Amino acid sequence: MRAEEDSHQDVPAVADRRLRSSPWGRGVFRSVTRIVSTVFAMAGWRLEHLNAVWVAGSVASVLLAHVLITRADWRLTLPYLLFTLVFYYGGNAVVLGSNLPNLAIARLGEERAFRAYETLAGLMFLNQGLGVGCMAALHFPRLEQVVPAPVVLAAGVALFVVGLVVKLWATITVGVDVYYFRDMFLGRPLAAACEVGPYRFLRNPMYSLGQLQGYGYALLYGSLPGLAAAAAGHVLIYAFYVVAERPFVRSTYIRPRPTQTLESVPQ
Repeated sequence: MRAEEDSHQDVPAVADRRLRSSPWGRGVFRSVTRIVSTVFAMAGWRLEHLNAVWVAGSVASVLLAHVLITRADWRLTLPYLLFTLVFYYGGNAVVLGSNLPNLAIARLGEERAFRAYETLAGLMFLNQGLGVGCMAALHFPRLEQVVPAPVVLAAGVALFVVGLVVKLWATITVGVDVYYFRDMFLGRPLAAACEVGPYRFLRNPMYSLGQLQGYGYALLYGSLPGLAAAAAGHVLIYAFYVVAERPFVRSTYIRPRPTQTLESVPQ
């Protein structure tokens, strides 16, 4: 009887090993791992590149956000939101629009210089999300009771899911390196201009539909201040795109077609 039980218990283990060793099983495992690591990277943690500064800064940021959410005092939360906006949008615009990357690369080399910037960028991403989260903890009940709660909740779930899926899809399509502005930091393209995935339908899915998750998060908490914070970030990311990112994309990824002269036109 014991031997029979043991043989039955071995069947799931054998099946599991066969699943993992099969091409289909390996493909599923890689896909799931890539999705999970990409979601963490979008939140501000590139798991394979974390260092002591990144971890310490993340812990301090999360603890600060926890205190602000617990107190829910706009006199404390609003300055933090303003800091996150300046830190993320202003910081990236200054770093990527200046000669600082070249100076860092000349001193440290490409890989070490980018790893230092990547740590800073991760903390920027994390704090920008935490800023919206802290603002979502603030409420103005008289204004927020106008729309029925079930409608607000349904809209919040829909916007959050659509925004997250589109942004995740776009990030997986172009790669996490591009999400962390590695191409702009190094001043050269990492791949050909992308025309697959969500980029077949939207010119800039990360900055358009990909920003809906911020609004959805705020709606899940029924918070008008959270909506205002998400809207502020949405406006500023487009401002960053116009000022810093679009000129780089046009000069680096989009090659102008050579103009034909009269001599080159077939007769």
